[in-house]
Amino acid sequence: MSANVVRVTAHPLRIGMTDPLATSLKAYEALDSVIVRIEAADGTAGYGEARECVHITGETQPGVIAAIETVLSPAIAGLDPFDLCEAHRRMDAAIAGNSAAKSAIDIALHDLAGKQSGLAVSRLLGGGPRGPIASSKAVSVASADRMVAQARRFADAGFGTLKIKTGVDAAAEIAAIGLIRESVGPDIALKLDANQGWLLHQASRFLEAVERFDILMVEQPLPAWDFAGAAQLRSRTTIPVMLDEGVHSPRDALRAVDMAAADLINVKLLKSGGLKPATEIAAICATAGITCQVGTLDTSIGSAAAVHLVHACPVIAHAEINGPTRIAFDIATGFRVRNGYAILDDGPGLGLSVDEAAFAGANT
Repeated sequence: MSANVVRVTAHPLRIGMTDPLATSLKAYEALDSVIVRIEAADGTAGYGEARECVHITGETQPGVIAAIETVLSPAIAGLDPFDLCEAHRRMDAAIAGNSAAKSAIDIALHDLAGKQSGLAVSRLLGGGPRGPIASSKAVSVASADRMVAQARRFADAGFGTLKIKTGVDAAAEIAAIGLIRESVGPDIALKLDANQGWLLHQASRFLEAVERFDILMVEQPLPAWDFAGAAQLRSRTTIPVMLDEGVHSPRDALRAVDMAAADLINVKLLKSGGLKPATEIAAICATAGITCQVGTLDTSIGSAAAVHLVHACPVIAHAEINGPTRIAFDIATGFRVRNGYAILDDGPGLGLSVDEAAFAGANT
C-alpha cells in the first residue's frame, strides 16, 4: 500500500571534479546539482537529482530549487507516488518548461514508489534488472596529446567505447582522432560529439575526413534546431547521426522521425522531464526503428535512474554514465562504474543508500 506525498525538499549540491569535462559549449570543473527528497506519510523517502545545465534546459541551480519549492512541491502535495501520469499533469499545468526540475521530482517519485512496493524502478517501468551495462566515457576537448592521453587512460580502465568531444578546432580534432585510433587500436569503439559545434558544410567536411577511422556515430553535429540540416547530413555521410540537444520531448522525437533527421537519439532525463516521458521517447524510437542512448553527468542518484531506464527499454542500446567516475566524492552507495560497466545493487526503488548528512557538507 502506498502513502501519499507529505513533504518535498530541494538541496543544492556542488562537488568538484577530479576528472573535468570540456565540451564546445562549456568546461565542467564541478558538478552543480539539486537533490530532491520526497517524503510520504509513512516516513518513506525517495530521492531525485537534476544538475544545472543552462546550455541545454536553460535552468540554473537556484532556478531549479525555486521552481521546486514555490511551484512543483505544492502541485504534487498529497499525491499518490504511483500516479506518475497525474504527477506530470499537475507539474505541466503548474509551470511550463523546467524539465530538469520536473525530472528530479519524477525520479524521486519512482524511487519512493519502488521502496513502498519493494520493487526496483526498472520493474515499475515494465522491465527488470539486467546486470551490468556497458558505458562509454567522454574525452574532453583539449590539445591532441592530452586527448590521446585521456583516451588511453580510459581504455586502460576498461571502457570499450570512447566519445571524443569536438566542435572547437577542426584540424586539431581530426589529427587527435587519428592519433587516438592509432593509440587505442581497432577494438575500441569511437564516437564523436560536437555539441552543436558545426554548420552543415563544416560537419560534412569533418566527417568525410574522419570516416577512415571507423567512427561509430556522431552526436549533435549541428545546432539543436536544425533538423533539416541533420537530415541532409545523414545523406552525405556513412557515419550514423545522433540527436541530443535537439530532442527534449516525445514531440521532438516525433519531429525527428517525421523529418528523417536521426539514426539515433540521446535520451537524457533532465531534458525529457524524468523517467516517465523518457519511456515515451523510447517507445517512439522503438516504433520508428531508431536506436537510443542514455546519457548522464550526475551523482549516483541520477546515474542509477538512467541505468534503470536502460534495464526497462531494450531500444536503449548505448549508455554514457560519466558522473560517478569524474566527481571527487558521491552522496550515495549502491551504484558504481567498474571496468567500463555501470553496476546497480539489488534493492527497491533506485537501489541506493543516500547519505543525507552529505547535503549540507557537499558544497566544496
